[in-house]
Amino acid sequence: MRFRVSAVDEPLTVQFEPSGMEYDLSPGEFMDVEWPPVAPGEIAGDIDHGPGMVTVTARGSGYARAWNAEGVEVTT
Repeated sequence: MRFRVSAVDEPLTVQFEPSGMEYDLSPGEFMDVEWPPVAPGEIAGDIDHGPGMVTVTARGSGYARAWNAEGVEVTT
């Protein structure tokens, strides 16, 4: 599953678990995120959000992959 995380009106920190890597997005910036494939009916990951922060957690043994707005893959 692939999805987009965007900073709309304010800066946003995107954190990836289990690694703890963080990326700060300015308003208007985004990242595309992809979870590892899972069997039908299984949940690939979780998204937790609060003021100014989104945490993306992949379940199981996999890690999420992510690309910045320029399409460059970043470390998660």
